[in-house]
Amino acid sequence: MNWFLYVVKENIIDGDEIIKPGQNGVGRCSMDPGIMEAPFGLMYVIPHDFVIKYHKERGQRRPCATIIESAVEEYFGARLKNRK
Repeated sequence: MNWFLYVVKENIIDGDEIIKPGQNGVGRCSMDPGIMEAPFGLMYVIPHDFVIKYHKERGQRRPCATIIESAVEEYFGARLKNRK
């Protein structure tokens, strides 16, 4: 299982909530590492081992959304433009 960062690129209506461009979420997935188009945004997938190593280097024991976001940027070597 790998980790993903999903970055919203266009408005999404989810019940009573509007999710705006630039918002994002992280989680686990079975997809191979890479950048994929997804409904309403982009999905950045990085290897589980990279995430674990990245957390350990920062003294973090459990997965943290903010650190996963930074790990994605380091893995792909680029700043994600629509991230807050």
